Amino acid sequence: MALTGKEHKETYKDLLTLNNSNNGVAASGTTVQDGDGGSTMLTLGTRNSKIKPTLSDHTSTFLVENIAGDDILKVDTTNKLVKVNETQQVANTQYLRFGAKDIDVDSGTHIGVPIAGMGANAVVTFGTSANPAVPTQTVTADDWIHYLHYVDINITVVAVQVLVGATAAIGDSLNFHLVKLATGDTTTVDEFSSATVVADDSGTANAGYEQFYRVQLTIDASESDVNAGDYLALTIEGNGTSSDYSVNALVRYHLR
Repeated sequence: MALTGKEHKETYKDLLTLNNSNNGVAASGTTVQDGDGGSTMLTLGTRNSKIKPTLSDHTSTFLVENIAGDDILKVDTTNKLVKVNETQQVANTQYLRFGAKDIDVDSGTHIGVPIAGMGANAVVTFGTSANPAVPTQTVTADDWIHYLHYVDINITVVAVQVLVGATAAIGDSLNFHLVKLATGDTTTVDEFSSATVVADDSGTANAGYEQFYRVQLTIDASESDVNAGDYLALTIEGNGTSSDYSVNALVRYHLR
């Protein structure tokens, strides 16, 4: 809007000003207002600036777009997220891998899948219930650390993809679970208080070694947040003993 030829009363509401008693920009910041006293989200200062919603949080509080209008940077104050790039994924997205060769499934038993690169000292199990149960360490602590990822800061699990292949011509029906293990222990850990399913699948019928399978686990939205101090573990369960299985699993998550 051009101001040429217009009186102040016709334009003052559209002008931006600093409400600082004619003292200009304060070092710690002064809120930018319109000419009618309405506050904007922007605070400017000689030492810092700030963007803060004035009425309510929004999923697009701050946006940077390219000339075509595609979002490149988005600050979501509703969900406390920053999303970036073409895919608009959360900026601090991370990956965790589990993997093992030739896991010998035991009908109905949840068997741990080691952290990728750790190998396995010995098989660890999480019971035979419908979901993995709290494990018992007893005298096998040196085995368990191959299977556990310690969460040192609050995270949210976004996706879990599992590649699985059989070693025999006939396979079994498989189930996978990503579980979070809680404990009241801190630096000395000898027990877990709960095992909660973060993601699982409804069962994949494996037809044998003629092909491998990509299994996308379903995230439980109510349990996708994993708190600092918890541990993550991945399990495989088969309904028979027809084959052994190699597993390569990817867990995508972001920091909270």
